[in-house]
Amino acid sequence: MISKPHVSIIVPCYNVEKYVEQCVNSIISQDYRNWECILINDGSSDSTLDLIKYLETKDDRIRVFTQKNLGLSATRNKGIDNSNGEFLFFLDSDDILSNDAISTLVSSFQNNDIITSVIITSTFSNDNIINKISQLLHPKEGTITFENSHFEVLVRTMETGLTPVAQNRLYRKDFIDKNKIRFKSGILHEDELWFFETMLLARNVKFINSETYFYRIDNQDSITKNVGDRNLESYIQVMEEIFKKYSQHKHFNIIANWYVVYIKKIFLDFAIRERSKISDHIILRLESALKNCYSSLEKESVLSKNNDIYYKTINKLSLHDFSTIEKYFFRNPINSLRKIMNVIKITYFLKTKW
Repeated sequence: MISKPHVSIIVPCYNVEKYVEQCVNSIISQDYRNWECILINDGSSDSTLDLIKYLETKDDRIRVFTQKNLGLSATRNKGIDNSNGEFLFFLDSDDILSNDAISTLVSSFQNNDIITSVIITSTFSNDNIINKISQLLHPKEGTITFENSHFEVLVRTMETGLTPVAQNRLYRKDFIDKNKIRFKSGILHEDELWFFETMLLARNVKFINSETYFYRIDNQDSITKNVGDRNLESYIQVMEEIFKKYSQHKHFNIIANWYVVYIKKIFLDFAIRERSKISDHIILRLESALKNCYSSLEKESVLSKNNDIYYKTINKLSLHDFSTIEKYFFRNPINSLRKIMNVIKITYFLKTKW
């Protein structure tokens, strides 16, 4: 096995005493040997810190840091800042890797800024047997390289969906540092913004059709199991950040304005689905932010005809109050008479108060 390049595996740890040893053992078991593992205790209140200190003694490639509780973004940023590798790889402390995960990614490298492989959602039995549930969204081609000169990865995401996570991707560290990309602190769903910025700025992004990462879905303490105002507030902040930084940028404004609508689509769907868990106060905040982050999409299309119509329709709908949005919102594709009628009503007949 090739001994280079050096890969920094960054593992944030918060109250994961039940899971982190299995996670770290999957790193130690890698058939690729030239790695460092950076374990960062983010103010855990259980025995996580003691456990990862013990794991540090098992392999001199493991380094442990600890800090007060600052959240996932700040913890990952600390890992980036303390990394020595030529490549970065993010691993959640309740997930595990296949034994050939890092070697598979490294051996596929062809001057890419980012390489990503397949994530499998899984549950884990008491005897460490992995029960595979489903595959997160990956290009239909399986293995494909995007030159990304016209933001092909973001366009593909808006067209057919790619899972916007930070994990299970090999990032060139010089690409991350050159573009000063870091996770936004203090929010949930930080991966949505990270994905947008990395895929906006990357050149030559490769996806490979290999299962390398097993994403645990049976952790009841995960933030994905507990939703409410903070989730929606975080989605709003992601939208605002993209709009503020890129909607007027001479190179990025068109793709950014379309992607803002993609984010709107995601969190409007979330807000409608979880309305009973969301306060009226955050709904008012949502209505205001939607109007403030509005840009016309008429200048230039980047999507296929069906998606062009859909995104423009959702963009216009976002100018209305939330009760109207609830009434008329629909998911793509436009494949029924009811959806066609909604497009017509939203486009030609609904009058906004803005």
